[in-house]
Amino acid sequence: MYSPKKGLGCPWVKKKKGINSNSILYVIITVVVAVVCATVFLSQPVSSCYGPHITANISATEINIHESVTVKGTVCLGLEDNEGLNLTVRVTFVKPDYNWIDQVVQVDNETGEFSVTQQLDMAGYWNIFPIYGHINDRLGVTVIDPSADPSSPQPIVESPFKPNMLVVTAAVTTVSISAVVAVAGLRKKTRKISFLRLFIQVALVYLIFFGIFVDHEILPQPASKIPVHELMVEPNILGITLADGLPVPFFGCYYPCGRTVTCTLWEIQTSIYPFWNDTSGWGVTYTSPGPVRLAVIVGVVLLLSILFGKFFCGWVCPFGLYMDLLSYLRKAMKIPHRDFSENFNKKFHQLGYVILALIVVVSVIFASEAIANTQLIPGTEKGGFVYQYFSAPFCQVCPMKPFCVLLESSVGLIRFEWITQVTTGDFYELGYYVTSLNLLVLGIVTVVSFFYRRAWCRICPLGALIALFSRFPPFKWVTVFRLNKMEEKCTKCGICKRVCPTQVTEVYDKKVGDVSSSNCIMCLRCVEMCPYEDALQLKAAGKTVLRSRNWLESS
Repeated sequence: MYSPKKGLGCPWVKKKKGINSNSILYVIITVVVAVVCATVFLSQPVSSCYGPHITANISATEINIHESVTVKGTVCLGLEDNEGLNLTVRVTFVKPDYNWIDQVVQVDNETGEFSVTQQLDMAGYWNIFPIYGHINDRLGVTVIDPSADPSSPQPIVESPFKPNMLVVTAAVTTVSISAVVAVAGLRKKTRKISFLRLFIQVALVYLIFFGIFVDHEILPQPASKIPVHELMVEPNILGITLADGLPVPFFGCYYPCGRTVTCTLWEIQTSIYPFWNDTSGWGVTYTSPGPVRLAVIVGVVLLLSILFGKFFCGWVCPFGLYMDLLSYLRKAMKIPHRDFSENFNKKFHQLGYVILALIVVVSVIFASEAIANTQLIPGTEKGGFVYQYFSAPFCQVCPMKPFCVLLESSVGLIRFEWITQVTTGDFYELGYYVTSLNLLVLGIVTVVSFFYRRAWCRICPLGALIALFSRFPPFKWVTVFRLNKMEEKCTKCGICKRVCPTQVTEVYDKKVGDVSSSNCIMCLRCVEMCPYEDALQLKAAGKTVLRSRNWLESS
């Protein structure tokens, strides 16, 4: 049996050459500049009625039973002249028991404005949809019955939902396959952790989007437009309710149906713009202003990052699973992976912090009117160009958004025509569901991640946010999970550096102690592949929970 000598490296691990980092950088810069230029020169002049959209306000978000609410709004078709079109809008008041009341109202052809008043006769939460064709806005109001006994339990309304058997079948099949793979992997010393991680990733996807097991397509129009968020976790922290869901530091995308938690980046963006001072968001009612919600969101993410760190990246994130599956596909096709040069990879990792900073800065600029009563960018008012196209700006380029909605559309959870039809803009513009810009980014990330393991993770702003709260002082001093290295056990064979999917080098370079890195995704592949007993250890609160084993010895 071969035993590697210190400093000689491991002959059974094939070395791969890095690519020219300058070439990759030039290509990325060229693509970004081309997209920006195309957006600038092809976009039409900004106006408050740019592109088809409908916006509305409600007179109250909480009333007593049998009182009335008034919905006022504006419908825009993006046309220079609406005269002679005889526009009408259908305003649908969906009751708590999922029955509804329709009112069709005439629209002023000159201003596009409409107004309707409706008495609400059932206690509970009403969803209200002003609808023109396939474009709609969503409002909500809570109706209270003052005569009801507050100590008595709320009446249970029988839900018309039923299980979506196609999704249930897909879930049982994929989880079963991953479970079989995980059990079979127990026989492979260098794959035990990887196959267990795959099983956990697959299972967690269905927990993160647990609402997909409810079939809402059986509901008649327009109740079927209600995303299935009844199972969403809405925590109340220090008296502050996070109506958009529990913020989590992984891609629990806001846009698809069935999420139980919500991506932190979406909540950070919308708490700044457009809902800094608003009492209601998209289909929800806020009990606290944006700055307060933002402080709670950051606090929750800070706590989660200290407790679990980059485990969210390596073991939980659904988009991380997607990139891992691309790697499994590449291996099945017997195509070797490629590596960035070490110098380029370190610079590439820093882009995550740049993107994170841009998200915050752009959101603050858009919210300047609400924050400082000064509009720095035209079109940020409700119904304006920025409001319609750039609310949650990062989400307009995020690769997870189109991936989720297209995947759900493939199993009937979202109607495909809702994804491709005009909502707030043409397909090539920035709209609500899938746009050409979203698809371009997803396509680039998919191709690059096929050849370069976990490529997106290296520049992910969510990963950068976790790193800020777990791998830098003072948070680093109290983080729970750490990778520890014992110098006397290490022979500098280099396996840890070669198997790392994000090409982290700190585990190899550092001599002893905590070798965790801000770029590490805690997949534990290095611990799994290290052939030296106890050389690498995963510690939780100072206690060893996993350690490297000498897999070279026959059992």
